[in-house]
Amino acid sequence: MAEDINQIGTIGIDSNGEPTVREPIFVSISSFKSSKFLDIRKFYQEGEEWKPTKKGITVSLDQFNDLLKFLNLKEKEINEKLK
Repeated sequence: MAEDINQIGTIGIDSNGEPTVREPIFVSISSFKSSKFLDIRKFYQEGEEWKPTKKGITVSLDQFNDLLKFLNLKEKEINEKLK
């Protein structure tokens, strides 16, 4: 179980706290057994409470740096294919 969770930000929630998409993304730093991870996960709202879905990814610092390099390298190709 996660020892500590520190939310960094959200994607898909406006400045009033209202969702602009069905499943907003929450980005946080978590720790488990003295290791820290970046967690990028979709959430859903149940009443007033936000709850995580199983849709997401948790990566170590090395994996995050590799992912960031990959996305920067492939940014143009990804944008073209998503159009």
